[in-house]
Amino acid sequence: MTRPRPVDPSAPRDIAELRALGERQPDLAAAANLHAELATLVRRVESRLTTPTLDVPTELLQARLARGVPLASFGEFTVDWSEVRLLIRLVTDVFRRVDLLDHDAVARLYAAGREAGLPDRARAWYEHPGGLTETQPDEPDPMWSDVLQWALKPFLRRTADVLAARVPFDAWRQGRCPVCAAEPEFGVITSTGGLLLLCGRCHARWPFDEGCAFCASGASARIRTLATPDRTYRVRRCDDCERYLKVLDTQAAGRPLLPFYDPVATLPLDAAMMRR
Repeated sequence: MTRPRPVDPSAPRDIAELRALGERQPDLAAAANLHAELATLVRRVESRLTTPTLDVPTELLQARLARGVPLASFGEFTVDWSEVRLLIRLVTDVFRRVDLLDHDAVARLYAAGREAGLPDRARAWYEHPGGLTETQPDEPDPMWSDVLQWALKPFLRRTADVLAARVPFDAWRQGRCPVCAAEPEFGVITSTGGLLLLCGRCHARWPFDEGCAFCASGASARIRTLATPDRTYRVRRCDDCERYLKVLDTQAAGRPLLPFYDPVATLPLDAAMMRR
C-alpha cells in the first residue's frame, strides 16, 4: 500500500495541507492540487510586496465602520498592475491545464489582462461583488471573475491585514466584509465560542452574531446547525433563504483556520448540502 507523503515543512501550512489532502482523499485531489497551485501564485506575489499604503485617516476609517460603509474603496489601496497582469496570465494557465478553459477562452482572458482599461474592469468587478450588472462592461469570459479574484488576492489580503491593524472590526456585525463588501466564504468558532466570518476575496475576518449572514433573518431559531462526526466542521443553514455557511470549530480542530485549505477540505459538505 502506498503511504501518503508527509507534509512538506518548508511549504506554507495551507499549501502543504492541500497537497496532503489530495493524497489522502483521491476524490478531492483535483480541487486540492488546483487550489495549491493558485495559493502558491498568491503567496509568491505576496512575498515580493512591500507593506501597502492606504492614505485614509484613521478617523475616516472609524467613521466608515460606524456608518456601515466598507473601509477600502477601489483606488485607495495599492495595486501593482504589472503583477496583476502577470497573475491573470498565470492563473489562466492553471485553469487551462485542468481543462476549465478552452483555447478561445484563454485568448480572451490573455487579451483582457493586456488591455489598457484593465483597472476599469477591475473596478467594475470590485464594486459589484455579487457579479457585474447589465449596465457594466461585458465580462470577457464566464471565468473572468475567478481569474481576476485570484490575480487581485495578494493585494486585497495585504490591504485587509493593514486595515485590521489600524481599526478594530469588533463593532461590525454585517454579513458582508468590512474591508471590501464581499460575502463571507467561511466561518470560525473561536476558543471563546464566538463566530467570525471570513471574506471570500480579501480574507478579512470579523465578528458576527446569531442569525443568517446572507439574508435579513436575525433569528437564531431559523438557523439549523449540522456538525461532522468529529465536530471539526459545522454547517449553519438558514431556513429562510436556504443558504448555508461552513464553519471550522478551532477547539475541536486544534488549529486555526487555514483560508486556502478549509474551503476545499469541506467540499464534501457542499455536496451533502446540495443533496439535501
